Amino acid sequence: MTFLVSTIREATIDDIDTMTQYTFKLHQHEDDGTVQAHQDFYLNLKNWLSIELDNPRSLFLIAEKDNHPIGFVGATSIINDNGFLASPLKGVIQLLWIEPEYRNNRIAEKLVDEVEHCFREIGVEYVECTYTSSNQQAKIFWGKRGYDESSINARKFISNN
Repeated sequence: MTFLVSTIREATIDDIDTMTQYTFKLHQHEDDGTVQAHQDFYLNLKNWLSIELDNPRSLFLIAEKDNHPIGFVGATSIINDNGFLASPLKGVIQLLWIEPEYRNNRIAEKLVDEVEHCFREIGVEYVECTYTSSNQQAKIFWGKRGYDESSINARKFISNN
């Protein structure tokens, strides 16, 4: 099977606006409205992505078609050397977005394959990702990729505001 995407490349600072837009779209897609976003959410998101882009443990890849961005993935490796695990290095896929008109063309699979390959190269033995419980597309996608649910986050609001 061929992929629609013509290029997968590492992101640069020149991609920060595109990555911010895609991450904002992901937030809107998954946001259930129960937690209010900061008034400077978009600016803070852009700043965080800029910092992560410079993080040597992070990897951001851009999918392009005809030199036009159509999706991206953001991941990082984390050392959790608390002595509890035999392998303290884990990979975390933090962000994955494909523009809706390009979905179902195996672009997300190609991006995740590349991230997993890079993680293997540095000795990562397992990868985690998170998505909201309402995101059924993500649940199906990650399940097909062999990602099993391993923990549940529960939320309770305790403020009277």
